[in-house]
Amino acid sequence: MTPFCSAASTEHPRQTGYSISAPRTLLRASWQEKPAPGFTLIEVLMAAAILAIGLMGVLSVIARASVQDVRAAHVSQGSFLVEEFLENASRAQHSAQAFRSLTNSATTRVIDGARYSMNCTLVDNTPLERCKEITCTLSWDNNGANARYVYVLSPKF
Repeated sequence: MTPFCSAASTEHPRQTGYSISAPRTLLRASWQEKPAPGFTLIEVLMAAAILAIGLMGVLSVIARASVQDVRAAHVSQGSFLVEEFLENASRAQHSAQAFRSLTNSATTRVIDGARYSMNCTLVDNTPLERCKEITCTLSWDNNGANARYVYVLSPKF
């Protein structure tokens, strides 16, 4: 037999020792190849966009918290100012002369760069006879913010 006849035989080509198949690199199409490891540009951009949106939310919460912190500091400072006035007025409850001499008061004070204005008015015989009702209105230069305190003094003499 000639070599041409052996190639045309019904035997399997591997049994004859001749290889008729194409190289493996030519059989695999380019779309069947394994993808390269890593991320695509679209995946990176989407992750960056999601991260940016999340960070903007966190930053807005931090900004709002700092504004509320400043407001709370103003309210605390103003409360101390009113408390100081009310402590002096409550000491007057034990002396008849000091109690009768309590009058309206207006005070302006600058604390930590903020101007606080306090107006306290006294009303006699309210809500009971011989009692005095003190209404203090406190305002500070923070967008017109204010607070109102009502306190009732009764004589202790």
